[in-house]
Amino acid sequence: MSLTGLRPAPVGRSGIVQIDGSNFLLIARRVPKTRSMARNATLAEQLASKQREISVAEFFERNRQILGFDNLQRALLTAVKECVDNALDACEEAGVLPDISVDIAKDDSGPDRYRLVVADNGPGILRRELPNVFGRLLYGSRFHANRQSRGQQGIGISAAVLYAGLTTARPAKITSKVEEEEAAHVLEILVDTQRNLPKVVSDELVLWDRLHGTQVELLLKARYVRARQSPLEYLRGTAIVNPHARLVLTEPDGTRITFERASTEVPPVSKEVLPHPYGLELGELSAILKQAREKRLSEALPKHLAGVTPRALKEILVQAGLSGRDDPARIHGTELEALLTALHAVSLLPPSAESLSPIGSILIKRGLRNVLGELRPDFYAPPVSRPPKIRAGAPFLVEVGLVYGGALPPDQPIQLLRFANRVPLLFQQGACAITSAVETVDWRRYGLDQRGGQGLPTGPCILLVHVASTRVPFTSESKEAVAEDSEIVKELQLALQAIARHLKSHISRQVRREFASEKFTIIRRILPQIAEKASHLTGKPVPDLTPVITEIMNVVTLETTLSEKEAAPGLTVTITNYTPRARVLELFAEMPPELTAALRPVPAPDGTDPALGRAWWTLPKLLPNGRTEIQLRWSKAQECDASDFDWYVAGVDESHLLGADALPGDWEVRLPRQVVEAVEAAEVAGVVQGGTGETEVDYDGAEKAAALEEDD
Repeated sequence: MSLTGLRPAPVGRSGIVQIDGSNFLLIARRVPKTRSMARNATLAEQLASKQREISVAEFFERNRQILGFDNLQRALLTAVKECVDNALDACEEAGVLPDISVDIAKDDSGPDRYRLVVADNGPGILRRELPNVFGRLLYGSRFHANRQSRGQQGIGISAAVLYAGLTTARPAKITSKVEEEEAAHVLEILVDTQRNLPKVVSDELVLWDRLHGTQVELLLKARYVRARQSPLEYLRGTAIVNPHARLVLTEPDGTRITFERASTEVPPVSKEVLPHPYGLELGELSAILKQAREKRLSEALPKHLAGVTPRALKEILVQAGLSGRDDPARIHGTELEALLTALHAVSLLPPSAESLSPIGSILIKRGLRNVLGELRPDFYAPPVSRPPKIRAGAPFLVEVGLVYGGALPPDQPIQLLRFANRVPLLFQQGACAITSAVETVDWRRYGLDQRGGQGLPTGPCILLVHVASTRVPFTSESKEAVAEDSEIVKELQLALQAIARHLKSHISRQVRREFASEKFTIIRRILPQIAEKASHLTGKPVPDLTPVITEIMNVVTLETTLSEKEAAPGLTVTITNYTPRARVLELFAEMPPELTAALRPVPAPDGTDPALGRAWWTLPKLLPNGRTEIQLRWSKAQECDASDFDWYVAGVDESHLLGADALPGDWEVRLPRQVVEAVEAAEVAGVVQGGTGETEVDYDGAEKAAALEEDD
C-alpha cells in the first residue's frame, strides 16, 4: 500500500484521504486534557523555576556551625584563630619574626558584642587583593600549593568577616600596608552572600606607624570566657609550637598577657612539591595530562609527577602498554586506567619531606619550657620526631613531647595538647585520631595510672602531639580534629610508645634517687651520732667519717643553697665526690634566659648561651671525698630560687648522681679532649698516683655518660 498523497485531517475534524486511488474517511478526535495532566505540568514548571545556583557564601551563612561558629564562645575563638593563623603564615613566608597582638574588648552597641582587633608585622597585602582575600569564600593562594601550611581552603578569614556581618551588620575594617608604599589602605568590607563577592563599603588611605603589616578589626556577636577552650589557651598552645613568635593578648578587662618568643630563628618555609602518583585518582591524572604542554608522554610524566625516575618511567610504560611518544592529551578510557594502575604498582621514590615544616625536637622542648615554666615540671622528656611517611600520596610526620611532675596535678587525667600543622586543636577531642592513639597505649606499663588499660591516663603529665602534613585529614571544615586513618594512627602509637619509654626511665631513676637520697640523709645523720657515742665510750677523738660515707654511698652529690648578698640573691652550688675514684667533671646549668644576661658567677663559666639560658664549667679534678663550690651572683636584683635551675653533670654515670641529671643528648657536647689530656699529662708527671684504685681518674664514667647521651 502506498501512502502517497496522504494528507492529515485537520485536528478535531473528519477528512478524506486517498491511498492507491481509494478514498478513506478519517475521523480526527480531540483528546481532552485531564486535570491531573495539567496539574503535573504546572508543578514541574514551578519546581523548575525554583532551581538556581547556591552561592558557597550563602551555604556557609546558613551552616555556619560547619566552620566553627556554632555558639558565641566558640565563634570568638574561631575568629581569633583564623586571624592569627593567617598572620603567622604571612610572616613566615616573608621571613619575618612574627609579632602579633590580639585585642578583645566589650562593645556597647548591643548585648554580647565584642570588638576583635588582630595586628601583625607581616608583609602586608596589595590593595587589589584585599577585597577578595577578606570578602570572598574559597579564595586563597595555598589551596593548589602542595605543601604544608596552616590555612589551605581559603575559607577561614572570609568566614569570620561573613559571621561578623551576619551577627552585627557591620563591615570588617582591614588596614594593610606594604613596605613599598607610603600609606596604608583602609577598607571596610562585607560579604555579598548571594554572589559570594566582596562589597567594599569604604576605601581610604591613611598614614600608619608600621613599616608593613595587616590589621583586622571585627565587630561580632560573641562571648569571652577564660576556659580550656578560649583565645588565651589557643594563644598559649600556639606559643608552644611556634616559639619564634611573640604573641600579646589584651583581654576585655584590660589584662595584658604576653608570650615572649623563645627562638629568634624563623622556620624554613616548606617547599611546594609535585603531586605523587600514589595519591592520584583517574580524574586527577586525566586533568594533569590534558593540561600538560608536553606532546610526549615520556616527557609529561616526569615533569608533572613526583618520584617518576627514568627507570620507573620505563616500567610504567611497559606495564601500561603505552609508548613514550603518545600524546598525553589523547590518553583516556582504558589506556588512562592502565596508566594509573601502572603508576600505583611500580616502585617510586617517596614524596619529598621538603614540603613539611616540622617543629623539631629542640624547639618543642624550648617551647614547652618557655610557656609551661611556671608549672616547674621535674622532667622534660627528649621529644620524639618520627621520620616522614606516606599517606594517600602525601607526606606526613608525627612529633611528640612530654613533661612530668612539678605543680601538675597527680590525681587528674593528663593534659593532652593536640596540634596539626602548628595549629592547636581545642575542640572535638573525643573524635580525634590523636586522642584515640593516646587511649590505646597501655600507660600502666610506663608508670601512669590508667583504668582498664584504656582511656586517658592519670598523672602529673602534659602530652604534646603534633601531626604535620600537606593534607591533614580533618573531620570537618572547622579543622578541629584529625580523622581516623590507619597509617597516621600507627605512627602516633609508635611515637607515643617511644616517649613513654623515656617517662618510664625517668620514673625509675626518680625512685632510685629518692631511695638513695633518703639513705644518704639517714647515714649522714646517724653515723655522726654513733661516732660521737663510740668516741665518748672509748675516750678517743671522733673519727673522720667521710671515707666511710664514700664506701657506703659511692655517689657524686650536688647541693644548692640560696643566700643573700648585698641585697642581691645568690646561689651556692656544692659538688662533692663521695666515690672512691677521682673525677673529671663538667657542670651544666640551665636557667631562664633573663637570668643569664646578668649572671656573674665565680669562677667564670667556660661558656654561656644566653638565648637558651645555659652555662657550663669544667670543674677542677675532684679526689675521693673532694668538694668544690660555684657561687652564682647577679649584677642586679633578680627574682629567682633554686627551682629555677636545672643541673646536669658529664663525667659520671647517672646512677651515681644525686641532685643533678646526666647531660642530655640534645646538648651535643662531650667531655673536652683538652681536659682529659691535661689529666693524662698530670698522671705522667706523677701528680696523680695510679694503681691504688682510690685516686684513679674515672675515664670510664665519662665515656659511659657520653655513650648514653648518644643513645638518647
